[in-house]
Amino acid sequence: MAPHSYPRKRRNVLTLLSFTAILLAGFRPSAQAQDTLNRLVPDSLRPMPHHGFRTKVHSIVTSKAYRMTYIGVPLVAGGLLVKSQDDHFRQLRNDYLPSFRRRYDDYLQYLPAAVMMGMNLGGVQGRSSWGRMLTSDAFSALLMAGTVSALKRTTHVARPDGSDFQSFPSGHTATAFMKATMLNKEYGYKSPWIGVGAYAAASATGLTRMANNKHWLSDIMVGAGIGILSTELGYFLADLLFKDKGILHTDTDEIPDRMRPPSFFGIYLGANIPLSRYDLNENHSFRTSSGS
Repeated sequence: MAPHSYPRKRRNVLTLLSFTAILLAGFRPSAQAQDTLNRLVPDSLRPMPHHGFRTKVHSIVTSKAYRMTYIGVPLVAGGLLVKSQDDHFRQLRNDYLPSFRRRYDDYLQYLPAAVMMGMNLGGVQGRSSWGRMLTSDAFSALLMAGTVSALKRTTHVARPDGSDFQSFPSGHTATAFMKATMLNKEYGYKSPWIGVGAYAAASATGLTRMANNKHWLSDIMVGAGIGILSTELGYFLADLLFKDKGILHTDTDEIPDRMRPPSFFGIYLGANIPLSRYDLNENHSFRTSSGS
């Protein structure tokens, strides 16, 4: 095969596809032909009406399972996805913060819990009574600690500084995000800034663990996801146990319309898995990597 035959074939295919698209865009079937087409094509293969699509999306995003997992699961999946790039992110740390050594991540992980207990002791009414809140938190802590401990024992991932083989996932980050989710569940209804502050402290904990050369990026992301999922499941179990007892505030906030642009700033979390190598010509190639 000639060196440039493949690019020429690819251009020919793209040209053919473009020409076909133009023909289809200009084609308008007659009423009789459209009626015949409607009879032949099953309902399941026809385009879904816009209002039907919105209804389906609304039913998904308002389900209990989705609301418990739509943050934690992407964080865990994203952490596993970027695991192959851990060395790259560590090199960035070594380039810009080679001598960073701070211990405030040991205390910052507990800040959301301290705020939650302080507000409760100060008489600020949260979502749950004392008994229900402590039970929910106990379930969450047991689930988080058990999951993190089991993964550390089975994966044996070495820390970036080589101090031991207990790197994956980050226990500090899991604890911080668990406490942040607790605070947001109990008092997030009062102001969105409570959740912003809680998760900012948790994120700072995770980033500091990376800066201290104690964890890889994948450890941080998976730890954050485990912390959030553990709290969601812990509160779910407590809700099954207590039912309607001990609920001081019922969250009646309207679920936002996800098809409408928000009026506040936010963070988008996504992932990409591109092809890893493109041969531009005989002497040059272009490499890409997965990311989030």
